[in-house]
Amino acid sequence: DADLEIAAEKKEPFLELHRILGALKQRDLIPALRWAEENRDNLNEIRSSLEFKLHRLRFIDLLKQGPSHQSQALQYSRNFEAFADRHTRDLQILMGSMLYLQQGIENSPYSHLLAPIYWDEICDVFTRDACTLLGMSVESPLSVSIRAGCLALPPLLNIRQVMQQRQVSGVWSNKEELPVEIDLGREYRYHSIFACPILRQQSTEVNPPMRLICGHVISRDALGKLSNNNKVKCPYCPVEQLPSDAKQVFF
Repeated sequence: DADLEIAAEKKEPFLELHRILGALKQRDLIPALRWAEENRDNLNEIRSSLEFKLHRLRFIDLLKQGPSHQSQALQYSRNFEAFADRHTRDLQILMGSMLYLQQGIENSPYSHLLAPIYWDEICDVFTRDACTLLGMSVESPLSVSIRAGCLALPPLLNIRQVMQQRQVSGVWSNKEELPVEIDLGREYRYHSIFACPILRQQSTEVNPPMRLICGHVISRDALGKLSNNNKVKCPYCPVEQLPSDAKQVFF
């Protein structure tokens, strides 16, 4: 719509992921398995379980075909060797299910392996891990911001009404600090929040956390207030330093 020209080499990774995701939704594992093998080292760095879960689905697909595919399933199980340490319990369940090939997995205690939820899960895992490798967010930042704002707005409107009723609306005038703490839940926690132990204020871009040479961290405003004759004494230990020796901390 914006009539922007995007180089083909920049579009190709996203087009490839779109094709793989489309194949997964059609229950075709081959493209995803090929992609996972090509990116194995990067996936291992983020401790991804994608490749194991893809092989698990392929193994279950062989089990569904009954005793005639038992030898093929056993041969395919060699792919699990690399995952034995991290997925021991899952592998025990998969191997145990082979005892019920004659009567059918669907009639065994392992019937849950055939649940459609595993296909929904693999699509989510692939999308998340692929976006991580590309340095992209799974969700639109704009969408996340709007949802977070919708969650935060009702408490803010309530506190505003209370402050107006009690005629204390002038108490809160800091534009960078909310009048009440609003917990949006773990889903919306992306970065750690630092609160200065001296001034009891959350850090901001203009008042970031600063690390003293002793290792203790305070805000830049606190650092300025503690400075005396170009010296700063840590409020928690007897170490003294120059204000310029403090280093900004990035969360």
